[in-house]
Amino acid sequence: MAVLCVILSSCGSADDLPAMRHLGATTATLPRQGTLPPTTGTATTAPPETTTSTATTAPPETTTGTATTAPPETTTSTATSTIEPVPSAVVVTAAPDVALLEAFRRPGGGEQWWLFPNPGPFDGQRVLLAADTSDPDWVEVHLPVRPNGRTGWVRRSDVVLSTVTTRIVVELGRRRLTVYDGSEVLVTAEATIGAPETPTPTGLFYVNQIQVEVDPDTERGAGLFGTSAFSEVLDIIDGGEPAVAVHGTNQPELLGEAASLGCIRVADEVIEQLFRLSLPLGTPVEILA
Repeated sequence: MAVLCVILSSCGSADDLPAMRHLGATTATLPRQGTLPPTTGTATTAPPETTTSTATTAPPETTTGTATTAPPETTTSTATSTIEPVPSAVVVTAAPDVALLEAFRRPGGGEQWWLFPNPGPFDGQRVLLAADTSDPDWVEVHLPVRPNGRTGWVRRSDVVLSTVTTRIVVELGRRRLTVYDGSEVLVTAEATIGAPETPTPTGLFYVNQIQVEVDPDTERGAGLFGTSAFSEVLDIIDGGEPAVAVHGTNQPELLGEAASLGCIRVADEVIEQLFRLSLPLGTPVEILA
């Protein structure tokens, strides 16, 4: 059984403690977040202790995609990436008539493990990232819960599968963020990462929130791309779960430093560039050491 709670991005500085062009063709229209979603939302709290699956993603045969957009005119950095992202990933969108998307520990049903409100966690239909689509009746998905790395199973009849070719890669050691469309580099930028005492977690996550800030002179800068990742050292921030986001900054002098509570900060110009790309919800976010 799941309990609902508030999610807040683990933004800010470690000094604040204690105190959070549509790319790739898809088979279904992915919802964009509103430009001014609520500052809080509903999500599920951490599940009971269990092991997780490591099944790999195999896109369904029914989905096709051909990226046709061109990269933006400029990038923040000209560094050459050694990452070779997969050409596409499978996004799982809850069907419009499913008010609560049920997730189970294993395919075949049984006891419910998680209930995810739909729409959620903010505006738009519930979106998850697929981990395994080989079962004809069930889909394994990456769960947006703590601890990071958990997967569960949802009924294929409750969701719509689509593909995305975009991907965000964050290299913590190089303090660098790169956005790809397939193997094409669209954006490369210097980033601020988590401070040593509040590190940015590593792993495979995905975008589940897009928000434009009204006042860019805040710690989130011009806006944010919320992810399914959570801080692994903070329990709560401003009354909510310490979610990790990619966001702008009003402290550009800290770019390239390890100075945040876990979020990935980039220049406001980079965030605005990502907004222009219209990255879809469900875009994978790979955070590497």
